[in-house]
Amino acid sequence: MSSFEYRLQRIPQGVVVLDADRRVVSANQLARRMLEGQGAAHGVAVLGTPILDLHPPMVRPKVQWLLDQALSQPDQPASMAMTLPMGTLVARVSLMEGVGDPGYCLVFHLVEALPQAPAEPLLKLPLDSRHGVRLLDVSLAAAFRAERHYSRVIATDGSVHPCTMGFAELIGRLDPVTFVQVHRSWIVNLRRAKAVERQDGQWRIVLDVPDAEAVPVSRGKVELLRSRLAV
Repeated sequence: MSSFEYRLQRIPQGVVVLDADRRVVSANQLARRMLEGQGAAHGVAVLGTPILDLHPPMVRPKVQWLLDQALSQPDQPASMAMTLPMGTLVARVSLMEGVGDPGYCLVFHLVEALPQAPAEPLLKLPLDSRHGVRLLDVSLAAAFRAERHYSRVIATDGSVHPCTMGFAELIGRLDPVTFVQVHRSWIVNLRRAKAVERQDGQWRIVLDVPDAEAVPVSRGKVELLRSRLAV
């Protein structure tokens, strides 16, 4: 069996069953682990909760679209690919018939391990706003922080914005010389690093950004940081 086939068979798969009111009836272990993280953030349990309530506001329209598509075309599953901090998620929703009103079956695959074609480098960052999507020049991003299904951008002027791109996609499309993942939840524009703090074995990057918090550096990234910044 080839390496590709082996990885394809081992792609994590989540399954969620919803009732006609789109509340979670059951889920396998992977799906429950993911949804429990979302539910805890909202102070609710997974089972019996509407599926939209288990997702951040930015993602809910996508989930809503999937469910509506499955309902409008019951003979054809609705599909969508979404970029999340942990990788690319491919979701499919089918309308399920049974006793009583129809429900839904949501199946998703995490495919971050599959080889992908080189991505185009980013020039602009899509920022979510009430009036649509605004664009920020990549050079004006001082750092990125992963937050569940999306990312937050810390701009050079100190403002913070939700970004519609996931953490994994950002890592693949930002200039790796300038933008370095220094922590599992942080990417830093090293051109905006003003200082490096070391205390009790913990490294932190001080950004040249008004009122910005210091960025933690994982132990495994210290040597890379020392080499890149000559510290």
